[in-house]
Amino acid sequence: MYSVRFQKAEESSRSAGAKGMNLIKLTKNGLPVPDGFVIQTNALTRFIEDNRLQAADAHMERAIMNGTFSKELRDELAASFYELRESYASVAVRSSSVSEDLEGASFAGQYETYLNIKTEEEFLGKVKECWASFFSARVSGYKEKMNNDTAEPLMGVVVQGLINSEVSGVIFSRNPVTHDDGELMISASYGLGEAIVSGSVTPDTFIVNKGTFQIDKEIGLKEIYIVSQEEGVTEKETSADMRNRFCLDDENIKELAMLTIKTEELYGYPVDLEFGFAENKLYLLQARPITTIVQDQKAADEEREFIMTPRDQKDFWLNMESNIEGPVSPLFASLIVPALEYGLKESTKTFPVMGIEIERVKLHQGRVFSRQHKTDDKLPAEQLEALFPILADRMYDIIQETFLPFYQKLDELAHTNHTRETALDAFRNLQDFYLKGYEEHFNIVFPQVALNMMLESMYGQIEKENTSLLYEMLAGVMNKSLETDRQLWLLSGQVKDSPELRRVFTVSPADELHQTLLQSNEGKRFLEQVGEFLQEYGWRSVKSHDLLEETWAENPYFALANIQNYVRNGYDFDSEFHKTIEKRKQLYAAFMEKIEDDGFREKFDRYYQWTLSSSVIKDDHHFYIDAMLDAKARLCLLKIGELLEKQGVIDDREDMWYLYSDEVEKALASPVPMQEKAAERKQLFQQYQLLEAPAYLGTPTPEQLQAAEQITGSITEDEKNTEHHIYGLAASSGIASGPVKVIRDASEFSLFSSGDVLVCKMTTPLWTSLFQDAKAVITDTGGILSHAAIIAREYGLPAVLGTRAATDRLNDGDIVSVDGTNGKITIVKRASC
Repeated sequence: MYSVRFQKAEESSRSAGAKGMNLIKLTKNGLPVPDGFVIQTNALTRFIEDNRLQAADAHMERAIMNGTFSKELRDELAASFYELRESYASVAVRSSSVSEDLEGASFAGQYETYLNIKTEEEFLGKVKECWASFFSARVSGYKEKMNNDTAEPLMGVVVQGLINSEVSGVIFSRNPVTHDDGELMISASYGLGEAIVSGSVTPDTFIVNKGTFQIDKEIGLKEIYIVSQEEGVTEKETSADMRNRFCLDDENIKELAMLTIKTEELYGYPVDLEFGFAENKLYLLQARPITTIVQDQKAADEEREFIMTPRDQKDFWLNMESNIEGPVSPLFASLIVPALEYGLKESTKTFPVMGIEIERVKLHQGRVFSRQHKTDDKLPAEQLEALFPILADRMYDIIQETFLPFYQKLDELAHTNHTRETALDAFRNLQDFYLKGYEEHFNIVFPQVALNMMLESMYGQIEKENTSLLYEMLAGVMNKSLETDRQLWLLSGQVKDSPELRRVFTVSPADELHQTLLQSNEGKRFLEQVGEFLQEYGWRSVKSHDLLEETWAENPYFALANIQNYVRNGYDFDSEFHKTIEKRKQLYAAFMEKIEDDGFREKFDRYYQWTLSSSVIKDDHHFYIDAMLDAKARLCLLKIGELLEKQGVIDDREDMWYLYSDEVEKALASPVPMQEKAAERKQLFQQYQLLEAPAYLGTPTPEQLQAAEQITGSITEDEKNTEHHIYGLAASSGIASGPVKVIRDASEFSLFSSGDVLVCKMTTPLWTSLFQDAKAVITDTGGILSHAAIIAREYGLPAVLGTRAATDRLNDGDIVSVDGTNGKITIVKRASC
């Protein structure tokens, strides 16, 4: 017997192949599986014998396709096909290898699937294509990588009635991103499921709590859908209505969750499922063990100690999101997490300024978290006071002696064609320098934090509320971020003075400016000046703290777009900066008049002058260390990536961002293919980007929360929030009203218009260009000394930060009033009203 119906087959029959065994198991346990049959592995063996083929033949794929069915084999398979067609308009034909989808070695995507098969000839042809796929080069390579030495052609074929799904998708019974057994993840879109499996669409995503059935939703673009036609299938574009609504309702989602739980209980381990809804009926199309999650978690638990384990998560960990934006790539995590831990440990011992000592820094869901404990260690005041007058000069000395010489080496390495030995040496030196660099990073920052805290304490003795005014008394001091903006503004002045350049910047889209300028001599001369600017100020990335995105130095688009913004909005940098200085002086004079004690006034003035002179540290250390180190490292590492690409380790040099440092070292020492590993990590990284990261893990005590908020600002939503009011940190004084524009990343900058209220999770120096046009600023995260707070004060914008809720509660077009003096946002009118 070469074929057998699902209902009549044995569950343990390996001759059905793994996919077939799964469908047999599901059918026999009463789950809603479309009917079908399995062409067993002996059918391929018979076909090979009938055609006198040799399994080891290098051209076996072609030989299978050219072979013919014996009458006996053809008659049996055709009879099974016609019997199934009595119940279904068409069938799906899928390969089902014995090795496929077994625990530890998922062959998903390595074999073939054919949909909407209606005729006998088409059916038999697709069976041969499934058999031929067993001998394909990609499958042979995968089997070799998985140490699967199966020589016998153990390939079955599943033939199943085709369900013309209106909605279909896949389900992971264990959250594949967080590895949380208490959650399942559903990805769903319109039409047949091949669109999701092939990655052709961005599906809707639903995270479901398996205990409470609470649902978190993320809408996808659902760009196309696949449907059956007279012959085969076709892709169609979704309508705007389809894209703008979820394809599943809560009742469907709960039904899917209950089916998933039942299936998981049947198997006894995590599974992923394929499903379809047709005419409001749910069908289970496939189930298989989740192997990649187990492997990924094993790597986290056993191989890389800087990745958080489930046991770690029981402790209190603070998300460092106010400093490290979003998930970071595996390679950057390998550099930054050990460096942050080392630098923080060393510096909190030397400068225990907040009564906190860092114990560990680890990675969770691509995010960086720290664990700390309180300490009673205090640095003697006289030891700190000796540093306070020289903090800025001390920083510049460290940068000059430690960082700039290393950057010169990185510049040379960015133009080096490496051997394996030179690449390995460069990579190890870079790893070592990140440790040294972040020790100096916090060595620079922590004394300044101590000084700020002392001045803030003195200020609080006179002014009990509104600490933000103290920091407005420290605004209007030129730093590298402002200097960068001023240089761009000066370049925009040259554009305005030239009719030709002004015309280009007025009519050309930002992404066409570079090519347009190249078409004239004056444009070329201007680009040379932009190039000079970038050599000094271009060492920042589109995404701060990572290696993934282009630096300004690599692509003049970013500088040109900022220059264009200055040309269009008419912003006068020097005039506005002068206003900030004048406001600072007025606030300071008014505050000093409130101090009655002469001795206290003299002490406050001394500490104030020290703090004012060191206020450049926040932005200048970011310019020279945070941003520049990552940007220079990126260009150095791209040359190493070129070597790895040439040696067949990765397909593209930028795929190296998805390898961990130990893997890069091993590959440089002895090249091995890592394309699939890089691709899996890239997909996981994209899933991490969709997740809302928690502000902290574990269950902190009130004391721990209070200590944490000293570092990052508020980490919980304010209890005073109402339907019409959101509260946060008063970071920059004043009141302004306007329409909300939620900006989630740099790709959305062009959507921001003059007069909008900027609402975002956090900002980095790249975001500064938006402040020229904004009426006010609202963020989810950040404290009084965050980038958003500092730049809002420099630009005189009301700002409310650390709301923890703004990007969720506010929508584009909502009219809000932002009270930066009292940390209050009033929702005046909803966009839909």
